[in-house]
Amino acid sequence: MKIKEKLTLGIVFLFIEFLVIALFGAYSIYSISQQSEKIMKDNNLSIQYAENMLQTIDQINALQLAILFIPSKKNHGNELAGLYDKFEKTLRKEADNVTEPGEKELLQSLTGEYQSYKVSVAEIDAVKDKSAFYFQNLLSKHHSIKTKIYHISDLNMQAILKKNESVNQYERRSYVILTIIASICFLLSIVFIFNFPGMISDPIRQLSESLKGVAEGNYDIRLDFKSNSEFKEMEGAVRTIADLLRRYEGSQMEAALRAREDIAGTIEQTLERLRASHEQIRNLDIKRIIDDQSNLIEILQAE
Repeated sequence: MKIKEKLTLGIVFLFIEFLVIALFGAYSIYSISQQSEKIMKDNNLSIQYAENMLQTIDQINALQLAILFIPSKKNHGNELAGLYDKFEKTLRKEADNVTEPGEKELLQSLTGEYQSYKVSVAEIDAVKDKSAFYFQNLLSKHHSIKTKIYHISDLNMQAILKKNESVNQYERRSYVILTIIASICFLLSIVFIFNFPGMISDPIRQLSESLKGVAEGNYDIRLDFKSNSEFKEMEGAVRTIADLLRRYEGSQMEAALRAREDIAGTIEQTLERLRASHEQIRNLDIKRIIDDQSNLIEILQAE
């Protein structure tokens, strides 16, 4: 594998680690926020609707008491109709926001109780003993309506607590998973940081040592790069240089040996000549030569 490819893979590996941690963290945060938003949107609205219906039904009951016991309040039919309309609008909103098991049944029971309460309110005018009718009939139905509204509110409150606990568990689980992922990525990064530089520095060190050996005259290159990388090509180049230097050094030594042999032969020939001249000089009759020369000089002088 080429060095460029190794570097690219290393950078991609680190980027993938960062991407995994970032995506999982973003997904966890998004899921928690979505669940929290759902709790706020559904159950809190139901609790708010329940509170509004409780206030309205109490207002209806208070107005009914005023009409019953205060003669000046008997002409407030329009106000009562407005309260009915307000209660029914809130009841319809709650019907469109049913989210929990059993909430729909409670809502149906509440609607039936409310309709019965309205019928009883309409019948009170035809009853002679209105006080007894109110306390025996209307007041019990009023309490029954409030009880059912409380049940709806309590059901959504329990759902909020349960969902909140579920969100907390999911948050803790996400934290643990994210910690595990981050720890694994950290360990892999540590391994990568300690091992990856060696994949480049070790071959460079081997090449440097081999080149120093070649410079010192050691042409026995011991390199064995397994991967098909640039270092494999450099190994071939270093081996080629070592072979060329070995051949060059061998040819130079042969030339030096030949020159030494030529010089030795020349010296031996010279010595042989010197020995022959020495023998000749040693064998000469110097006295006779001098006498001959003296006679020759005398003859020349006489002539």
